[in-house]
Amino acid sequence: MLVAITYTSVGEKIFGGVINMKHCIADCVVFWDELSEAHRRQLDSNTIFRSYRRGENVIFKTVKKDGIIFVLGGALRVYLASDAGREMTLFVLNEGDAFSIMTVDSASETDVVPSLQALGTTHLAYLQRSDMAPVAYEEPQFARFVFETCAKTAQKILNNVSYCMFNSLRNCIARELVMDGRDVIEITHEEIANSLGTTRVVVSREIDHLRDTGFIRTGRGRIYILDRKGLADMAGC
Repeated sequence: MLVAITYTSVGEKIFGGVINMKHCIADCVVFWDELSEAHRRQLDSNTIFRSYRRGENVIFKTVKKDGIIFVLGGALRVYLASDAGREMTLFVLNEGDAFSIMTVDSASETDVVPSLQALGTTHLAYLQRSDMAPVAYEEPQFARFVFETCAKTAQKILNNVSYCMFNSLRNCIARELVMDGRDVIEITHEEIANSLGTTRVVVSREIDHLRDTGFIRTGRGRIYILDRKGLADMAGC
């Protein structure tokens, strides 16, 4: 379910009846002011804005999912889900990040398309390829931005898949906890399992080991980090 959201002509956001800080894709494009005024207007007028609550999946009702998503606020989980209910997180995007969901024109029914889920109250902007292409043809900086966003997306996926394939589940869990950055993490064993493409039972066994060896403490859906350096050494990060 989408959160109702309205944008004024100058880009101010009205959320729940309260005008919040202005958001636009300029927050994610550092060279925005160097684009021509006509191209800035073109991108602004074609940008789709959406907001989501924690746990909601991102849905853009467009004919083709072939553009770039800009995270204007909050965080976004990019993941794969199977028909059997298993999930695996590819990577997480934070405020200011961009994510390419470019698809090829000859895509088949078996090609994999990731899902996106808000990790908290999250504000997004979306530009389709058809709206970006005219600007990219005439603005070399924007063309490089699109190319680099595609390349970074592919690299993030490769990095995460490589780590998960060639490291133990215990190392992967340690990495998840360290990369969160907080000393008290509100997360369930099932959420960790969904992130790593495994089952809750297996994760619970590994969490018990980390608790028994003094790396963490657990309680009421929370994980308390006791030895961050030890977890980081275990994760190799």
